[in-house]
Amino acid sequence: MEGKKGVEEGLRSGFEVHSVYSTDEGWSSSEFQVLSVNTREMEQMSSLNTPSPYLAVFKQRNDLPDFVSAPIVLVLDGIADPGNMGTIVRTAEWFGISAILCTHDCVELYNPKVIQATMGSIFRMRVCYASENDIAAQLRTHGYYVAAADLAGSSIYQFDCNRRLAFVIGSESHGVRSSMRSITDEFVTIPRFGQAESLNASVAAALFMSEYRSRGMGNAD
Repeated sequence: MEGKKGVEEGLRSGFEVHSVYSTDEGWSSSEFQVLSVNTREMEQMSSLNTPSPYLAVFKQRNDLPDFVSAPIVLVLDGIADPGNMGTIVRTAEWFGISAILCTHDCVELYNPKVIQATMGSIFRMRVCYASENDIAAQLRTHGYYVAAADLAGSSIYQFDCNRRLAFVIGSESHGVRSSMRSITDEFVTIPRFGQAESLNASVAAALFMSEYRSRGMGNAD
């Protein structure tokens, strides 16, 4: 994680800390040793074009979402763009949706561009990667009604949100693929009024989550 705010959030998050670096000699953490580096060293470690003075390395984790208490699960199917993935994770936290399941071919959660796009949400969200079969088994075992985004689906504005839901979002170019379509109970869409061919995956996910939160169980839990 790079950037002072993100690093400080990470240090408070419970993630296991590997190391913390800074070019700011006046900055320190009360709990972790900060290793002082110069600007050139930071440039070599950083993934940013303009490196931040603050960088920390944390050990990865792959938490299984708490299906027992989660009224909604977000399922990401083949989301390959790091910016989209990070934005979806950040937006899900905004809407209080903490359980996210990803197919194995989604972009890696710990890709530096994904991490930066989450703006710190990565430290508070539960994101798990699993096979399509395992995802299907978990959703069925825990009684989720599976709704998938599809241009030919019924309107999200008439969709019944008063049930335990799993929303499946596919990539903008490929949509929800056959493996996920086979476990879908209902296809839903965001009605189109203009001429654009499709919505960005992160925008579609945000609109689905907003609609869920505006009605029924989504507004009550």
